[in-house]
Amino acid sequence: MAETILIGCFLEDIGQERFIKALIYKIADGVNLDRNSLDFDMRNASGGGSAAVAEFRRFLRDYVAGNTASFDILVVAIDGNCKGAAEQKNRLDKIREQSGYAGRVVYAIPDPHIEKWYMADLNACQQVLQTSSQPQCPTYKCEKDRYKQALTKVIRDTGVIPLQGGAEYAPDIAEKMNLYQAGKNDESLERFISDMRSELNAFRR
Repeated sequence: MAETILIGCFLEDIGQERFIKALIYKIADGVNLDRNSLDFDMRNASGGGSAAVAEFRRFLRDYVAGNTASFDILVVAIDGNCKGAAEQKNRLDKIREQSGYAGRVVYAIPDPHIEKWYMADLNACQQVLQTSSQPQCPTYKCEKDRYKQALTKVIRDTGVIPLQGGAEYAPDIAEKMNLYQAGKNDESLERFISDMRSELNAFRR
């Protein structure tokens, strides 16, 4: 039986949860790890970035106090928003370093928002949404809901009302995604793919 890899996740919302979890499965396939060996502990997946960071801090305090064990891999996801991926990473690094946590940590920082990752491989979007015309991802601009509105429009144009803002399509989009091409199209996504691939590789036998 394959060794279980426990992945603790501190995420903003369901849109991140469904996409990032499916993406990690896809990355595991690429390094020849059995998907069944991955065990996810969703510590937070609602309430936005402030809630994700607050739960991350709480976990670190509990860990330092000896009240909880570490994860094999810890994933923290917050949107870049208008601060950018680098600034958000520095913020999370500072929180981790102050706690002294030395475990494996991977940051997922979509820049500026998770919906841009959904649209990083437009061919995958087109296949999953079964639309005759290829979706268009807006040019980069830090504007609230810019990419969410673009994704919602693509779905509505197929005649479907996206009750979860597109999150319902996240697993299928991630499954169809060409990770190499998607990474070329989005630097923040490529960074997450590369970092997660590196950490999962450490568990190969």
